[in-house]
Amino acid sequence: MLRQYQELKQQHPGTLLFFRLGDFYELFFDDAVIGSRELQITLTARHKERDPVPMCGVPHHSAANYIARLVRKGYRVAICEQTEEAGKTKKLVRREVVRIVTPGTPIDPQLLESRESVYLAAVCSSGETIGAAFLDISTGEFRATQETGRDAWARIRADLESYAPKELLFPVSLAPLVKTGLSGKIQTALFGSAGGPPASLDQNQAPTAGEPPALPVIESQLPPGSSNDLGLGATLTPLEDWKWQKEDCQGLLLEQFKVRSLEGYGLVRKDEAIRAAGACLKYAQETQRAAAAHVTDLVYFEPQDHLILDSVTVRNLELVESLAGGSGRSLLQVIDQTVTGMGGRLLRAWLLRPCIRRGEVEARLAAVGDLVATQLTRDKLRTLLKGVSDLERLAGRISLGSATPRDLVALSRSLDQVPAIRELLAPLPSTLLQVLVENTDELPDIRALVARAISDDPPLKLSDGDVIREGYSVELDELRSVSRNAKQIIATLEATERTRSGISNLRIRFNGVFGYYIEVSKANSARVPAEYERRQTLANAERFTTAELRDWEKKVLGAEERIIQLETELFTAVCRQVAAETKRIQTTARALAALDALSSAAETSARQRYARPLMHDSDELEIVQGRHPVIEAFSEQRFVPNSVYLNNSTDRLLIITGPNMGGKSTVLRQTAIICILAQMGCFVPAERARLPLLDRVWTRVGASDDLARGRSTFMVEMTETAAILHSATPRSLVLLDEIGRGTATFDGLSIAWAVAEYLHDSADHAAKTLFATHYHELTELAERLPGAQNYQITATEREGEVVFLHRLERGRASKSYGIEVARLAGLPPPVLANAREVLARLERYELDVFAEEDEALGTTEPKAAALAAGISESTPESTTSPANDDVLAVAARRAGRKRAAAQSSLFDLANERVVSELRSTDPDKLSPDEAKALLKKLRERSL
Repeated sequence: MLRQYQELKQQHPGTLLFFRLGDFYELFFDDAVIGSRELQITLTARHKERDPVPMCGVPHHSAANYIARLVRKGYRVAICEQTEEAGKTKKLVRREVVRIVTPGTPIDPQLLESRESVYLAAVCSSGETIGAAFLDISTGEFRATQETGRDAWARIRADLESYAPKELLFPVSLAPLVKTGLSGKIQTALFGSAGGPPASLDQNQAPTAGEPPALPVIESQLPPGSSNDLGLGATLTPLEDWKWQKEDCQGLLLEQFKVRSLEGYGLVRKDEAIRAAGACLKYAQETQRAAAAHVTDLVYFEPQDHLILDSVTVRNLELVESLAGGSGRSLLQVIDQTVTGMGGRLLRAWLLRPCIRRGEVEARLAAVGDLVATQLTRDKLRTLLKGVSDLERLAGRISLGSATPRDLVALSRSLDQVPAIRELLAPLPSTLLQVLVENTDELPDIRALVARAISDDPPLKLSDGDVIREGYSVELDELRSVSRNAKQIIATLEATERTRSGISNLRIRFNGVFGYYIEVSKANSARVPAEYERRQTLANAERFTTAELRDWEKKVLGAEERIIQLETELFTAVCRQVAAETKRIQTTARALAALDALSSAAETSARQRYARPLMHDSDELEIVQGRHPVIEAFSEQRFVPNSVYLNNSTDRLLIITGPNMGGKSTVLRQTAIICILAQMGCFVPAERARLPLLDRVWTRVGASDDLARGRSTFMVEMTETAAILHSATPRSLVLLDEIGRGTATFDGLSIAWAVAEYLHDSADHAAKTLFATHYHELTELAERLPGAQNYQITATEREGEVVFLHRLERGRASKSYGIEVARLAGLPPPVLANAREVLARLERYELDVFAEEDEALGTTEPKAAALAAGISESTPESTTSPANDDVLAVAARRAGRKRAAAQSSLFDLANERVVSELRSTDPDKLSPDEAKALLKKLRERSL
């Protein structure tokens, strides 16, 4: 048995082999050690006395949960079953691996979240051309793309971040680099920061000294094929290079789709996309040990086909997950009112990849509008959709041979809702709704087949019996009659034999050794009929059998076994007939998913009082009385709406100042969220909105570090800012919050100033930008740049306390109220009092210094613009002009005096405290040691 295990293990390296032994799946050797550790189950051993073999096991009926735990940790699990019955052979039973479960190829419900897709991805390249493919094996969704050029890797990485695959395939020639830490070039290529492509993908090139690996070294205790978290959250799986041959991959795709050319799939001259798609499909077939016939289509897409939201933006805007973790709220929680799993997945996809084609956006908005306007129809539709199961995944399980009897019943009951849905939506005028209605096939043949063949309430497992409906199979009905009436048949036969033989105490009994037999007492042995065959002699009785009894015994004992066998055959045949109509089922499933997503958007819009946005092709972005949908939905306080206007000329850079906690970040986020909601086809939280079609939303909001890659908070901030400056376009929306706050004041202000000017002046990267800052000096940009405008979040002071008004108004803020925010956060009163004293002294010194400077210059008007420009050493020369030279000179002097004033005030404040403490000390009461200690303390405190 162990030799059999080792042979199977060699055939499936890099997996944990679940080896079926009776009612358990066993793991041996190193697999057992890993399984015991990861699953927290007992590790035992065989042959303890001579050559111990580590082993551990889990019951077969609960194995799915254990397998799910391992796969979520990144392991690949090979499931080995007994493929012949133990009772039918005297040799070792044959065993085969029937399926390999990997992070990217789950089909079991225990491994799937109903509202999240699970993608397997593949990536390959040739020169500057990179191909990628994404496959959800549970539903059959299959997509591919290809990029060429210096920024091809950056665009492919954006796709990887958007689809967030659980497993990433790549050619095995890169495996040595994966195991030893990728070189900087490969790091940039597969998982690196924004920028151009690597010069080459030479797998023989050693990592450059000092370059941090992008991927962690695969730990020795992890099986090959697994890896630690890559930032993308994917498990790395290298595949042999021959599996990436273009001819083989193309042939596989042609065979899969039963076509002669891939031209209809948009794959002409897309060699890298073909290679990636073929390798992806081949891997899925190998792991499932099936043809994956439910993969019926391949969609080629370009990144510019949707609004791009990178992982940073998705995180900062809290689109699908709160920054606060599990206790927080996300936008998806607010807008997801779907009632089916497939509708939830589609809505999530719309949110992460909003549409960029105006016609499609308008079609969705019109459909949502029809459903918003007719509440009765919307309510009825949602009620009908509640009766629809996850048809996409049901079709996948049926095609892959893992469906249960209840899956077929769920399929039939779901399709039963289609006629009523079609009738309900027929009167609505929306073109999109009518197209979806036409695509909902009622599938009467499938519904009739399932209704005729499968019981209304079948058991969960096929082996439990009573799956096939009575009347579907004559043979099965006869077998069931024999099985159910066995006792009555035996009792009738017993009565017949008593009458025929005249032996009143004759009994027909059963045991596991002899089966059914006739038992007669010794006293009546002379009256036993001649045709009885003796089976056994006991002290007080004789046991016999007859030809008739043997026949009935075979029927009764063989009936249960044959029932299970026949039901399995019939069920498999029904599944094959249903699987033959997979494409029709998938078309209906996707139409119903779209109806669910649209009705969810309508339900949210109606409940939250959202308005339909007006989409247009110009550059104006106007939001009137916009609201943040998440804060509005979950906050107990009344949300204060605000209006925003942007364009690519006079209002392309809005500089927003205001107090801490005033709501600057909220205005930034809600503006982006409103644009995203509109382009996914949902109404928006605003009184009204006129919006352009954006190509990308960029965010630099919040503070975070990346210690695993040796990057500080400021380094992360600068890296994200660099990506924006390199890639933003006039059709992009950029949100910048507190740029430059992670370094020294003058450095940070210089960077913030230069970034703002670059986004304003660059012809290729002049995006519509919201720039929130505490650097009040930046407000002078509005006087220097024609497309810059100043806005502030207002606050006021009442009875010594700050009241945040949360209103966005034109103008510049004068104070930040940081100490008041610190008070609200709970800082101790002595700390707050000390801070106020320091602030007052600093402000007094600053006023004195500026007064002296203004007097020397012959003016009384401060020049904050000069201050900002004067310290912007990193600003390109092109941003200054000779006319500004005098102002810059003044600004440089003013900046130096301001810094000196601040430093001087801190010196004076500290020394004043030393003097004050000396005055309050009585030297006559101090011992020599106490005097020395006091002097030492005061010396350390002075500056």
